Amino acid sequence: MTDRTLTHGAPTAITDDIRAHGYAILQTRVERIPKLIKGLPCQEPDGCTKTATLATLAVEEVVEDDGPLGLLLAKGEDGNPLCIVTCDDHRHEASHDLYRDLTGRMRPDGIRAFDAPGQHLSWA
Repeated sequence: MTDRTLTHGAPTAITDDIRAHGYAILQTRVERIPKLIKGLPCQEPDGCTKTATLATLAVEEVVEDDGPLGLLLAKGEDGNPLCIVTCDDHRHEASHDLYRDLTGRMRPDGIRAFDAPGQHLSWA
């Protein structure tokens, strides 16, 4: 696994990214999302064969009373959150791909990828 650095930011950082860019990017370990099937392959289009370790999702809004995290995730036509799973090597590409899929634009400089350490995401 590649090195990762956890940088604690102000609680408004996700809201700032949503306001500035339309979405905030959330990346978390696949085991924190019980609905994901363990052992999924990396979804990098170049044909990576590694097992996915990270899930990349887009946050549309932060709310006080919607679930334990208070995050409203961007959802697909099926009602499930849009999610790209990748290996650690392709986590950077996943955030760019998801942002481009949602907006039709390249991910701008300055948008960060957030994590929710110790939290499990559930969408039933």
